[in-house]
Amino acid sequence: MKLLWILLPTFALSFFSAAPAHSAVVAVMPVKGVNLSDGQCDAIGVFFANAFARDANVAVASPMESRRAFEQSKSSQAAAAQLGVSEYVELRAIQLGKKVTLAGILYAKDGGELFRAETAAPSLDEMEMATARLSRALILRQPIPRMPPPEATVAEVPEAPTMPEAIADPNAYPRAFGFKTGLFLPTSSGRSFSPMMSLQFDGRVGNRDYFLEFGAGGALPTQDDYWSSTIRLYGFFAELGGSIYLSSGSTALYIGGGIAPGLWVSERYSNTNTGARCTVYGQAGINFSRDSRARIYGEFRISQHILGFADSVSDGSLSGGTTTGNIYYPTILALQFGMGW
Repeated sequence: MKLLWILLPTFALSFFSAAPAHSAVVAVMPVKGVNLSDGQCDAIGVFFANAFARDANVAVASPMESRRAFEQSKSSQAAAAQLGVSEYVELRAIQLGKKVTLAGILYAKDGGELFRAETAAPSLDEMEMATARLSRALILRQPIPRMPPPEATVAEVPEAPTMPEAIADPNAYPRAFGFKTGLFLPTSSGRSFSPMMSLQFDGRVGNRDYFLEFGAGGALPTQDDYWSSTIRLYGFFAELGGSIYLSSGSTALYIGGGIAPGLWVSERYSNTNTGARCTVYGQAGINFSRDSRARIYGEFRISQHILGFADSVSDGSLSGGTTTGNIYYPTILALQFGMGW
């Protein structure tokens, strides 16, 4: 009877107080029940969704919200994709006599199993506590402690695991700090340049859908012939940008852009020109280990200098002085490879 008294306010709370399904991070699929009515399964699902949302501190779509997507797609994974969640839970409840056994499995949005656990309640009236135990186990990905026998003393009761104040957003990924190296090919109309090699610190922060990138490093020309007409560029730069992933797999393409201010030196013959410069860039790349703590990636980048370089030309004097010639704005094509962890 206690369950019946809880049903109406629980359903009202799920309809009017819960976060909209489209903003949910986790979805609870309709409960599969044995020897239970549809209403009892719905109540169990709502109890579990409320407990998960409270303990994990994330928005959760209850079975009342996921049912339509599940009925349309006929599979939990497809329903989770339709709802736009990062993880989803399947529940199965079996009643034998008064005892109800409740099992749950937590899945990633690609269908990979993350954790499973099982608990039991002496009766339907105790399901709220059972769903709280199960949600905690799936959030922490820890087994449910064995319940003590009724005659156990307080000292014999196993201590529950410490609950964090808030569970991190499942979308969030660890920061990756590492290095990046590349081959730079400067180009500008009517001029020839030495290829360049670069090495830099590279940091990436974000989640599974996008990342912000920051770094600093330098680039040096591969040629050192001071009497050649080839222009040699030396650069020391910082960069700040961002990219978005184009697919959901562990190996994923991304596109993005950013800005890279720095100090650049142009050298031709024995004449040099030094100054603060800035480039804007666009890039397309591939991350080979998106779901791993260590990130391995490669990218193609096009950078455009927006502050010009000046040709240094002889002024014709016996002292060998120089004067400023034409202004040019190099474009740099780059092939880069990096690793972070």
